Amino acid sequence: MSSSPAPSSPDSLLDNLAKTAEDASGKPNSSIPSNPSLQDYSKALKQVSVVDDFKRLPEIPCARNSLMYGIASGAGIGALRYLNAGPKAAANWAMGAFVFISCTSWAVCRRERGQELEVMQTMQRQYPERHARAAKEKALARQTELEAASNSGSTSQ
Repeated sequence: MSSSPAPSSPDSLLDNLAKTAEDASGKPNSSIPSNPSLQDYSKALKQVSVVDDFKRLPEIPCARNSLMYGIASGAGIGALRYLNAGPKAAANWAMGAFVFISCTSWAVCRRERGQELEVMQTMQRQYPERHARAAKEKALARQTELEAASNSGSTSQ
């Protein structure tokens, strides 16, 4: 395997993977081993950085809000459960609530985001000339204003 620098984003990692998986003719690249060795796995694990992953967490769509909902609901349900049961049961309920609420709110957010993206793409396909027409009209209006201003300036002299 070639020693290339670690990609800076997950998208570039996918692009590099796609480029190395197929050559120009579209056939699978023979330089990729069919059975990766232990060295290949160790190289892959060295590229994983937990600290960098946590730093990029706010950039992931819906992740921040989902985690905040999960933390708040886990703490609230854990505190309520602590009043009725012992600390072990409260910790179990808090952790369960955190995982359930975080996963559910993330899934709902991603679904809504996907639906919104689909609507935007549909609008772009249906109205591609909308912004172009407005820009042409604005440019034409400006041109007529400039012509009118230049004509009025030349007639007054």
